[in-house]
Amino acid sequence: MRIPRVHIGAELVVGEKILLDKSQSHYLKHVLRLKPGAALLLFDGLEAIDYQATLSIEGKQVRATINSALALQTESGLDCEIIQAMGRSDHMDWVIQKTTELGVNRIAIFNAGRTQSPMKSTQLEKKLVHWRGVAISACEQSGRAIIPALDFHPDLEQAIAASSSESGLLLDFNGAALTSALQPLPQSISILLGPEGGLTLPEIQFAQTAGFTSVRLGPRVLRTETAATAALAIVQSAVGDLG
Repeated sequence: MRIPRVHIGAELVVGEKILLDKSQSHYLKHVLRLKPGAALLLFDGLEAIDYQATLSIEGKQVRATINSALALQTESGLDCEIIQAMGRSDHMDWVIQKTTELGVNRIAIFNAGRTQSPMKSTQLEKKLVHWRGVAISACEQSGRAIIPALDFHPDLEQAIAASSSESGLLLDFNGAALTSALQPLPQSISILLGPEGGLTLPEIQFAQTAGFTSVRLGPRVLRTETAATAALAIVQSAVGDLG
């Protein structure tokens, strides 16, 4: 059986005993049915380190004793960002989950002109907590230890202004082949894509003026969540650690 990995939102120190929260305790005890003495891997989301731990159950409390620290090689050498227009809730979860598995460093989400249900300020805090939970679960599953940064911007202009990548790619059916834009190979890259209805012409023109190169993935029109995942996989294969 694969050793379970659990994210702990606190500093982890070898020799310490960590009290797990209610949802983690339920999952380990009642879903995985782990017994006292079972092995666990803990990570804090900030460093590429897994902490090897041992489970203990004291009544209703479940704890993990940290035994040692293990440096990981699961983070990509490519600094990569997804700038994703706000789309349907299930599509956004898919993008966050799959791009996290593929090694993305940052995910910036923004309200686009064709976003069907724009994010409201009253929804933002709750939604960011949910999205972070999706990213954490993807890290636990994939073996990553550093949680991608997640940000929201009210429009494309602010999303692009917050980006610091060396190279920007705009997914556009009228662009050149994506692989042709990876020469010379960049050290950091942002991939920009629209919602289900695509970006508006002014948004495309703004991105191009800001230095984003229009690229296409192939002859077929992909759903926005498929496009984000496929584009990142291609870039990671060419420049990062896939392949």
